[in-house]
Amino acid sequence: MIRRFIFLISFFGLMAMAACDKDEVSEETFITRGRELFNSEKFRCGQCHPNGDMDGKVWKLGFPPRAAADSVATPSLLGVRDTPPYLWLGEGGSDIRELTKVVIDSIVKETVTDEELDYLAAYQRSLVVPANPWRNSDGSLTESQRRGKSVFENQGRCINCHSGTAFTGQFKIQIRVNTPPIDVPSLRWIFATAPYFHDHKSLSLADVINYYADSVTTVQMTTWGWNARGIYDIELSAQERADLLEYLRSL
Repeated sequence: MIRRFIFLISFFGLMAMAACDKDEVSEETFITRGRELFNSEKFRCGQCHPNGDMDGKVWKLGFPPRAAADSVATPSLLGVRDTPPYLWLGEGGSDIRELTKVVIDSIVKETVTDEELDYLAAYQRSLVVPANPWRNSDGSLTESQRRGKSVFENQGRCINCHSGTAFTGQFKIQIRVNTPPIDVPSLRWIFATAPYFHDHKSLSLADVINYYADSVTTVQMTTWGWNARGIYDIELSAQERADLLEYLRSL
């Protein structure tokens, strides 16, 4: 009786281990197949998002519900699983799989199966932000970056919109007159994603800092029916701007 009990425990234990191994292999297979489809001639996602990143270009996509004249910059997909809602106007929702279908239907205009969507979504969820080369070798911040972190959180008030591990926000902001509210973008690896803003109006991070620091900026925030307007009159010294720049490079 005892031997039979031990045998059953061992049998079901091996079955559970086999199931775990199968799940791990299955996930890796999904990612590999998704990468192939992502870069395939059929879907051509990799043409705008090489290696899951961005091509540095501005496109007029006429993406619903946008007007055809709207110009938007290609966003990076690195770490995309942590940055919903998707697309510059936030109209992409929070489901990568559903967003992928909308993009393929509207822009690529190819037929996509449910299985292909599963593969493509798995690959995109696997994209992570690499280690930051601007930090110390042990991953810590430099002295200038630590000072910049203080500017980011205090004098600059950047953290009001860009917070959390992805340095983003679950709301839309309107930072220019006569422009639509846009989803707050992640600042992870921001040093490698120039030019900046949804329309690529700023060519460098220094330009972005100067844009906010040299003008009184009215920011309209909108999320889930909640609205707030803030007037940001940011004054930063040359040293504070330099330190803030170093901190942004470290994200």
